[in-house]
Amino acid sequence: MKERGVPIVMYHGVGPDRPGWPWNYLFTPADVFERQMRALRDEGWRTISLSELRAHLVSNAPLPPKPVVLTFDDGYADNWIYAFPILEKYGHRAVVWMSVDFVDPRREPRPTLADVWAGRLREEALDPRGYLSWAEMRRMTESGLVEVQSHAMTHTWYPCAGQISDFHRPAGVDDYEPPLWLGWNMFPGRKHESMHVDLASLVPYGTPIYVNAKSLAARRWFEDEGLTEKLREHAAASGGAAFFEEPAWREELLEIVRGHGEGRGRLETESEYRSRVRRELVESRRVISEELGSKVDFLCWPGGGRSPETLRIAEEAGYLATTTHFEDRARRNRFGQNPRELSRIGSGSPWAWRGRAFKRTGPGFFIANLEIFAGDEKSIWKLRAYKLQYILRNSFRGER
Repeated sequence: MKERGVPIVMYHGVGPDRPGWPWNYLFTPADVFERQMRALRDEGWRTISLSELRAHLVSNAPLPPKPVVLTFDDGYADNWIYAFPILEKYGHRAVVWMSVDFVDPRREPRPTLADVWAGRLREEALDPRGYLSWAEMRRMTESGLVEVQSHAMTHTWYPCAGQISDFHRPAGVDDYEPPLWLGWNMFPGRKHESMHVDLASLVPYGTPIYVNAKSLAARRWFEDEGLTEKLREHAAASGGAAFFEEPAWREELLEIVRGHGEGRGRLETESEYRSRVRRELVESRRVISEELGSKVDFLCWPGGGRSPETLRIAEEAGYLATTTHFEDRARRNRFGQNPRELSRIGSGSPWAWRGRAFKRTGPGFFIANLEIFAGDEKSIWKLRAYKLQYILRNSFRGER
């Protein structure tokens, strides 16, 4: 009999959508999450740690009959406010992948869903926007149910070539939506505020947006600051936001680029790139370990951005294993596979279909997805039936 695979489930946020947050499609409603956690318990699944999984991959150490690993990317505050009380309620364990640059500096933990259940406040008083603080992460790790592992430091995007692809301008002009990383990179000390404060609105109009890539996945392009200043000055002198109401605004900025000369910045050397990646991986590991007094042996690549070179650096930095590209179903986390590579799957909420993100999938959908990864081919038909039922139910009345 073929050994069952061990699903590693990828979540991001749990709870209500955040007004204006462009990645709301990544967030699972709290009631949907609770039904999933109840189904895990009722169906006999047992949540395990990454260390237990790795011991199995390396030496075939025994695992419970239906093991699963739950993980949360990015370290959103709702992991403490909504997800943790539900995990506690059902006795489940989980992993938070934390990007250190985003840690909230507050000293006292925020109220949680547990306070709502105890009657100490109304749920409307909870504010899940933002990112975890060290105090909140300590509470979770001290419970023995949550481990915090590395999601590197920056979790951003950097210019990777000298070609300008766009210019920063008011949101909505020519369907423009400012990329979050534009504000993150200009105000790195305020990343934890980025759900409360529109950091991109603080970036001067006219700022060039270069061809870019995930921060760990490519060498960084250092832009020509002289050109950037010229573009910003022209936009400001021409009326600021009003400048972009003129039909020729783009041509005016491109004329400045042509006159100044595009591509006059410089690309990181290979040595600089390797040093930067190593610094992100080593520092994130050190900081998390020192703040929480716990071991940090695993790494989740931000946005999946990795390469053979970064994998080698991660091994040199002391990580025992890192995540693969999302949903690498060729790897089922079984004994005998490369123990340094961990394959993950989505939770089924949200579930993407034809460009739409459906969040209110039922627990049967969730369990069938786990069973398929574990190796139960019959569950493929269950999942297809759930998907068809879900599509038909939502085609006429919209998702509820």
